[in-house]
Amino acid sequence: MRRQSGITLVELLVTLAVIGIMVGVVFPGFRGLMDRNSMTTTANSLVLAVSYARSEALRGAGLVTVRARTTWAGGWEVVAPDGTVVRVFEPIPGSLTLAASGGITQLVFNNQGLLQDATPRTFTLCLAGDSGVEISVSATGRPNTSGLLAADCP
Repeated sequence: MRRQSGITLVELLVTLAVIGIMVGVVFPGFRGLMDRNSMTTTANSLVLAVSYARSEALRGAGLVTVRARTTWAGGWEVVAPDGTVVRVFEPIPGSLTLAASGGITQLVFNNQGLLQDATPRTFTLCLAGDSGVEISVSATGRPNTSGLLAADCP
């Protein structure tokens, strides 16, 4: 009797069915992981922009601004006192929402690193149907993050 190598059609179909089931189970969880990673990256990006603007203002550059490009969801930029855009940050992914307290469109830091209007501000970054992150900027200009539950997100 001759021995043949290879796989049968039944073996191939069973293997494809197992792979299909595994992809169906794993993919939704993987998507959630990617969305939460995007949320963390976006929160870190906003904290970076605030910290950078504050440090530039402290270096004696004058009034340094972090402002929304169109809306906060459309990205933000750091602007030097002479109006030159020194850093640009990309728009946030479509699965996220970003809202600023009081509908503000900019944060202005003076040469002491303080918010020019001395009013603490809060940004709420949420993942639809999931948790979120609150980014608080104190009157002293220091950013701080804290987690939000799904019930706290709009």
